[in-house]
Amino acid sequence: LYTSMSGVRKLRLLNISLPVSSNLADIYKSCDVDTMANSLTKEFGKALLSNHSYKNLKEQLTGKVSQSLACYRQNCASPSQPGQLILPETLKLLPLYSHCLLRSPALIPSLEVGFDERSNLLQRLAMMSVQQTELFLYPRLYSLNTSTLGNEGLPPMVRPSYDRIREAGAHLLENGLVLILWVGSATPSKWLQEVFGATTLDGVDPTQGNLQPFDNATSTRVRGVVEE
Repeated sequence: LYTSMSGVRKLRLLNISLPVSSNLADIYKSCDVDTMANSLTKEFGKALLSNHSYKNLKEQLTGKVSQSLACYRQNCASPSQPGQLILPETLKLLPLYSHCLLRSPALIPSLEVGFDERSNLLQRLAMMSVQQTELFLYPRLYSLNTSTLGNEGLPPMVRPSYDRIREAGAHLLENGLVLILWVGSATPSKWLQEVFGATTLDGVDPTQGNLQPFDNATSTRVRGVVEE
């Protein structure tokens, strides 16, 4: 019940129809892991804003994920070895998303993240769509090495894992909120010269927010990837 801008009292009806099932196998088969990650992110972000401790939230999140997967093993999966890990096909990424959420700067206690920054991140998480939450929890990582840049479009993505990062190269990390250009200590001086105008990594200003344009193909290509 609400009043319109013209002063007319109106009743707003929201109708929604959702499929239901009493069969656990059907429920797990129709699960959307990205939507679940979005829901968990909003739930625990809201709880943190309500002054719940990180330790308790971590235990609750771990317990929810473990319970969901254990329920599948007990009621839906075929008999298997006691120590064998069994995950439903639709929820294989749920442990990964939950781990990323627990390590998010919005939730994890850290002196490197100020109160204002954490509050801003929590407010942003509350408004993120499913796709935005997915990108925030599991960022995209691009290799910017000369051999992988190509001539157009975005370079190939690599798994955002420490063992995929090479000291002799540069990578671009995107999480939907910020872009981070990571440059390895062994990056070739030619690449540094073409992109930053410096022959060594010490000559690169880590606080600069934009890449200066230089008259060469590598600089143009890297700036194009960043802008895209």
